[in-house]
Amino acid sequence: MNEYRKELKGLFTQYWDYLAVYTACKQNIFDLIKGNHLSIQSLADLGKFDFEVLKQLISVLEKQGLVRLDNDKIWLIPKGEILTENHPHSLKYACLNWGAEHLTAWQNLDYTLKSGKQAFDHIYGKPFFDYISQDKEQLLNYHRAMYEYARDDYENIYEIHDFSTHHSIMDVGGGMGALISTIKHHNPKVKCYLFEKPEVIDLYLGDIETVEGDFFKPIPQIAESIIMSRVLHDWSDEKSRLILKNVYDSLPHNGVLYIIENLTDKIDDGAAILSLNMHAMTGGFERSFSEYKKLLVSSDFNYKEVKKVNDLQYLIIAKK
Repeated sequence: MNEYRKELKGLFTQYWDYLAVYTACKQNIFDLIKGNHLSIQSLADLGKFDFEVLKQLISVLEKQGLVRLDNDKIWLIPKGEILTENHPHSLKYACLNWGAEHLTAWQNLDYTLKSGKQAFDHIYGKPFFDYISQDKEQLLNYHRAMYEYARDDYENIYEIHDFSTHHSIMDVGGGMGALISTIKHHNPKVKCYLFEKPEVIDLYLGDIETVEGDFFKPIPQIAESIIMSRVLHDWSDEKSRLILKNVYDSLPHNGVLYIIENLTDKIDDGAAILSLNMHAMTGGFERSFSEYKKLLVSSDFNYKEVKKVNDLQYLIIAKK
């Protein structure tokens, strides 16, 4: 019984650890430390921080293995370097993504529990994607975060499936283009397109040809295959069927659709917590393999096969 109480007490304050790192990212502390080997006082002066509070924060970051304090100098170690702005594998924006409004929505999960509706909409007065689209910096930071996840999740996608059989492929709802850029890099002869809303296209700095649009409206008929990664889990079955209808109409006869999603019946642990997040934020949810097959069949697609991408995501392949 004592062990249970100890575990529960630790659980109650787990968010303290995250919010300490979140605050350090938000205040650019890792970037300020990088290469400078500052003292705590120098860092306090540079960032205009309270010395005593900063001292405790640095102690927490050291315990988490992100910095090292040696001879009154703060050293950034490899794990902490990943939280700097320009690290090639930076997770700075992935870290920032789960604070602020997202955290507030989770604090109001009881509203979703009782109503079945999104806590986010209830608190902020509009759907999540409409909310972040009203501020360019917020939209950019969100898509930077999604890019960081997609960059890591799909870095070996070319080993999972051979896309070179296609003349063209369009990434629908592809954000900042991490997935389609990886496909293009390993299949240079395939014509690649990034389909996104105009406000997202405005943020994109890559060299993939872009197509402006909305997947709730007709999609241009320009590619023989379409890939969608973690799009459908954001939406209800009704809205997902509308997206799939527009994708179906966009594809030629025998066109191929690739869907990358979490499959709840193939995840050993964590499926329920992922689904709770979608319910609270967007009104979508994580689905099982059979639920995605049912969605595809109801949208006139023929299911072909499924391939494991990583510990969470699977590639579902269907044909028109």
